[in-house]
Amino acid sequence: MNQIAYTLFIAFVSSVLTLAGVVWLSPGQAMAETTPNTVSLQELASHDSADSCWKAIDGRVYDITDYINFHPTDPEVVTEWCGKVATDAWYDKGNGRAHSARATAMLAEYYVGVLEGAQVSGPLEAVEPEPASKPALPSTGEYKDGSYYAESEPSSRGWISMVEISVMNGRIIAVYYDEIQRDEEGNVTTRKSADMNYAQRWRGVSGGVTQLTAFPAYARQLVNTGVPEGVDALSGATGAYDGFQAVVRDALSQATP
Repeated sequence: MNQIAYTLFIAFVSSVLTLAGVVWLSPGQAMAETTPNTVSLQELASHDSADSCWKAIDGRVYDITDYINFHPTDPEVVTEWCGKVATDAWYDKGNGRAHSARATAMLAEYYVGVLEGAQVSGPLEAVEPEPASKPALPSTGEYKDGSYYAESEPSSRGWISMVEISVMNGRIIAVYYDEIQRDEEGNVTTRKSADMNYAQRWRGVSGGVTQLTAFPAYARQLVNTGVPEGVDALSGATGAYDGFQAVVRDALSQATP
């Protein structure tokens, strides 16, 4: 009988201790879950390379190391801001053009904490991309299979934007974009993608971005997202971006069921 009473007593004490442990630990656990991690300027500055790239935007710190190779520009465009406060660069990629809402939504995946002294609360919440200002084209998976071509009227300097888009199983699988010039008989005389002298001149005024990287980057973004609204402009190549958007919309209008 005494043995039974002793066993019950031990079980009771264990239950009380377990409950007390939960009560004591819960406030600390809750604090850890609700209080954002604080990152000092010194710690931010220590992550200043492609091997570990942190940057601060609007007081929040993000570790974008894993995204560098997926960014549509050359890695140097991103790594220039590793270890730094990059708010101004985020809102002005060039010519006053800010990153898109889609890019902002992606930041939430890379959140680290709050920069020391910044007045923010918690991580940036993922948001839906801003609605397109132009009529929306079909979402990925809703195009007709086939190959679609479009080109613009010549610019004041004679350049014609052209694009060819291949669709299979309702999805964009390949995109070729270029700017060309034609002679009076309509024959192509120049392709900007193959004009190294043009690239050299462009590089001198664009900070490093040329048609050699911009054209494939725009095409790659369109394949990845499936819609022209998913393509972000590159700093130094906004003119090409506008031409790309125009002919892409023209070509995809042919692919609309």
